[in-house]
Amino acid sequence: MRLSKLLENTMKIARVMNSRLYLQIVMNERAIAMQSDAQRKLDELFSDPENKKRYQILELEVDVLRHEAERVPQELKPSDWWMLLQLSSKRQRKKYLHYLWCNEIAKTNQKMKKEVKRTQWLAEKAETTAEQTEDTGEMKYGLAYNSMFLRIYQTTMNHYYNAKLIQAMMFAPKVVFDCSYESYMTNHEIHNCAKQLTLAFANNRAHVDPMCLHYCNLDKDGLLMEYFHRNMPTLLDDDFPAIVTSQSYLELFQKDQLLYLTPYCKTDITEYDPDTVYIIGAVIDKSNTEPISLAKAKKNGIRMGKLPIERHLKWGLGSKNFPIDQIINILLDIRYTGDWKKALQHVPNRKLQESREYKLQKKLKHLHLEKMENQESSAIKAFDFAFKNRKQS
Repeated sequence: MRLSKLLENTMKIARVMNSRLYLQIVMNERAIAMQSDAQRKLDELFSDPENKKRYQILELEVDVLRHEAERVPQELKPSDWWMLLQLSSKRQRKKYLHYLWCNEIAKTNQKMKKEVKRTQWLAEKAETTAEQTEDTGEMKYGLAYNSMFLRIYQTTMNHYYNAKLIQAMMFAPKVVFDCSYESYMTNHEIHNCAKQLTLAFANNRAHVDPMCLHYCNLDKDGLLMEYFHRNMPTLLDDDFPAIVTSQSYLELFQKDQLLYLTPYCKTDITEYDPDTVYIIGAVIDKSNTEPISLAKAKKNGIRMGKLPIERHLKWGLGSKNFPIDQIINILLDIRYTGDWKKALQHVPNRKLQESREYKLQKKLKHLHLEKMENQESSAIKAFDFAFKNRKQS
């Protein structure tokens, strides 16, 4: 009985190791393919002598920044050079180089932490092996001993969450992410948009009652798809628990089912309708403040609505645009609880009127203290000056 159990555990460990090894091989192949694609793009750019000259000037600029002790990474990949060539101003390039430097530092720190953990693990293993040699005749509990608890692996949790999403694809309401705004965003905004789409998928996956997500109008050769695929390597797999398509939502659903969520319209959503397919525009509009989602919804003849922020929250200054992952969190909670106050807890406090007033009062108090200190210092200087003149006379 013990031998069969040992063989079964050995087979399980071998399957997990094989799956991890296969995933690592696939990730390495995809990383090599991405770098080769970036190198191909660079070679196409270098076919123009002007671009080659810009690249040489850019190399000199990066070297000067290194000599001036700026935060610049030690190594730059072809994809990094390609991205730097797309940026027009020196400020944008310095910002992107600082971002790459932060990533490089994070990777080195992570590698150092792994080494420290490994040394600690080896020391603990040596101690446990020394303890195992001492046979006291008592029952021992732990991972390698007798235990009444089963170990839950990460793959088991992934299967559980994916099974929930597959069930949601069959029975739960639908939410559409409109990914057709790539031409309205800069490279940095596209990168942030892909990150927010990834967070939206993760939040929906971890929710108690998830919904079925549709990523529509996604250009498979575009930059958004490249970043999105980099964040989730299983995105284009057949068993991925979401719909990823280049088709429009007008081809997948009827118009009377659709409702476009846009902050620029005047109609509030009073309650959640499970028969309605809500559309969220996958756009980061920091540089472009035009109501492009409103214009698209009007052009397609779709109903429009916005979240009832003013009815339930005291809003501060600024626009009522939210990140994509916050909007999906609000929809998930309003569907699950039916309470707008509970759902709108995902809105950051810094955007509300109370927080804005507190920050303003704090700033005014700080300015008042600075003014008082300046007046006191000027009074002390005047007194010292008068005292010195009196002493000299």
